[in-house]
Amino acid sequence: MKPLVMIMSASLAALALSGGAWAADSTKIEPASIGAAHTAADHEALAKEYDAEAASFEKTAEMHENLAQTYGQPGLKPTQAAQAKHCKNVAVSLKTAAKEDRALAAEHRKMAAAARQ
Repeated sequence: MKPLVMIMSASLAALALSGGAWAADSTKIEPASIGAAHTAADHEALAKEYDAEAASFEKTAEMHENLAQTYGQPGLKPTQAAQAKHCKNVAVSLKTAAKEDRALAAEHRKMAAAARQ
């Protein structure tokens, strides 16, 4: 089997397997929950949801970094440079989203502390 075909097959298998795991880990933060949060428990629950979403983004970012390395290996076709760049960009975006979710979690923890007083 050609090296390119083997690499692409392995990448697609990893994507499929990790994509299913990512979907199972994903949380859904409801806008209504944010607007209705008044108690410390409400804000703590939102903080946990943001942390879970951040962890999911980080996991998916890692997968895209691995794909970028695969596409960027020497000896592959030049057209794969665009695919490697795409994966790098997605990883950066996901890391940024994770960082922002962690910041939102921290803010909700501050609101929870204020609600306790």
